[in-house]
Amino acid sequence: MNKVFLALALLLGLGFTVAYWRMGGFRAATVAAQTTSQPIFVAGRYYEGPANDQAFGDLTREAYKLRSSGQLRGDFGNIFYNSPESSRDAAKVFVGVVVADTTAQKLPAGYTYRTFPAGQRVLHARIDASYLVAPEKLYAGIKDYAAAQKLTLQHVYLERFPDKGEPEVFAVVK
Repeated sequence: MNKVFLALALLLGLGFTVAYWRMGGFRAATVAAQTTSQPIFVAGRYYEGPANDQAFGDLTREAYKLRSSGQLRGDFGNIFYNSPESSRDAAKVFVGVVVADTTAQKLPAGYTYRTFPAGQRVLHARIDASYLVAPEKLYAGIKDYAAAQKLTLQHVYLERFPDKGEPEVFAVVK
């Protein structure tokens, strides 16, 4: 009986490891310092409160639904106004969809635009991984790069999760 449980545990462990590998969990983020060349527009709603609160989840689902239904065209994205470590307790985030411009489509009720300005010094992190594992890898890559280069982050982050292509995070450098 113990051999059966051991074999089952090994099989499950192998299965989870393969799934994590397929999602890109063993890949590292590519990080580069750059200056944003053009503004990035996000259509969405602002949220402030615990990241595990239902209201935050509702805003995320709403943005995803609007994008999936075609009411908003673009990639799912957020602008965080505080560090990822502190956002678990007190997130300050603009949740929405990264759009091409502010004139091509009508905003849903309650939605506004926010701009991630051009000309900012940022750390740009990308990874070829699923959106389920990408955020942790992207933020870890940014933190490691900033520490290695002795850069101070301003704690403003733009996240972008395209349907096709690599998830990315832009972190503003002081």
